[in-house]
Amino acid sequence: MRVDLFWIQAENMQPILGGCFAHCPVVDCTAMTETNERRRNRALWLGLLLAVLGPLGNGLTFLGFPAAGVPWISLVLPVVGLAFVLLGLWRAFSQSGVYRGKIAGSIAAILSLVFLAASVSFFWGARRIPQSAGAPAVGQRVPDFTLPDSNGQPVSLTQLFAASPGGVAPKAVLLVFYRGYW
Repeated sequence: MRVDLFWIQAENMQPILGGCFAHCPVVDCTAMTETNERRRNRALWLGLLLAVLGPLGNGLTFLGFPAAGVPWISLVLPVVGLAFVLLGLWRAFSQSGVYRGKIAGSIAAILSLVFLAASVSFFWGARRIPQSAGAPAVGQRVPDFTLPDSNGQPVSLTQLFAASPGGVAPKAVLLVFYRGYW
């Protein structure tokens, strides 16, 4: 490519030295430095992170987070993550000169779909668990049972509701079930 250098007169914008506008390409000095470095496609990695955090969001109930919103968080995060991954994948394939990540983006998209499918299947499966027919309902009286107390002595529910000598019978009993062995 042949580039002619010329000066432009400020008043009427006519070339003074060399060439004319029709035959000479204008060279932008800021664009003369051509780089081959492509930018990182951060949307891919952010999307994959959000997709992974979706199923892990089910553990929020164990950290004291209110349980009502947890299933929805575990569904929304993978959907938003998949949207970011698809944006990054679109960037990688449509603007491959600027963004990199065609192979990594394809792998991230597949993994995001897997995490989204896992979140949806866990959410749907948890909703399909049948109610226990033998469990007492709220407000229903618990059937009588006998369990060992902390000293190993058997205690029945009727003994707990019985009035102590010289006292008043309790109106309610709080049952606490410990998991594990202490």
